Amino acid sequence: MDVTGGRTQKPSGIPGLPDPSDAVAVAASYADDGANKLFVDVVDPWERIDDYLPPLLHRLKSTGLSLLVSVGHGVIPSAGHVGHLLESGADVVSSSTSMIENPEVVKEAINRYGGDRFTIVINSRPREGGGWAVHTHNGVRKTSVDTVELARELGHLRVGALLPNAVDREGVGHGYDLVLTRAVAEASGLPVIASGGCGTLEHLGEALGKGGATYVLVNSMVHSGKFSIAGIRDSLMAASPFA
Repeated sequence: MDVTGGRTQKPSGIPGLPDPSDAVAVAASYADDGANKLFVDVVDPWERIDDYLPPLLHRLKSTGLSLLVSVGHGVIPSAGHVGHLLESGADVVSSSTSMIENPEVVKEAINRYGGDRFTIVINSRPREGGGWAVHTHNGVRKTSVDTVELARELGHLRVGALLPNAVDREGVGHGYDLVLTRAVAEASGLPVIASGGCGTLEHLGEALGKGGATYVLVNSMVHSGKFSIAGIRDSLMAASPFA
């Protein structure tokens, strides 16, 4: 769920919401539908969140959801900022940009709070000649960092999970980059969250199977009201060989 100013960045299409931009109401509807994890992606920078984010996280926590929180495109100014989020109700903190631009701060926070309290988002785009390059600032700025090499390093840090986001597929609905997802999973040995490009229920199953993902990130397909959490769960269960 993308958040700005304490409300959802776009109104939700979930039927029956009296206020489709009320972040807590949207989260509660997910929880009632069977969700147990929510990625709260706060797009505002740190200097604009003090008035609303701590009380918002407390209210979101009351829905019973486990909260993964990112601020300002994955920026972590200091280990103390991570502690502030955890004290306010975050279960896990996400970093992306700071893992590239200020890795020592992220590593200090990991050492202080434990790797299981962190998910690292690796915004990636394909590069000429094969492989993927990491991009920072919400996937806008290209770096020379290799996605798979970063995944391997993060495996040594034992963070809780990696989220390799296929930036070029976001909002397209053509499916996750399964090769990217599996490459990151194999290089890191960590749980991986597939992200970027999901448009159908079949795409979810492909990521969990061929893509080697442990989790799948869904955003617009549920925020729009096109699919429900319960419907997604039932579809995946029906397609599972263990069902």
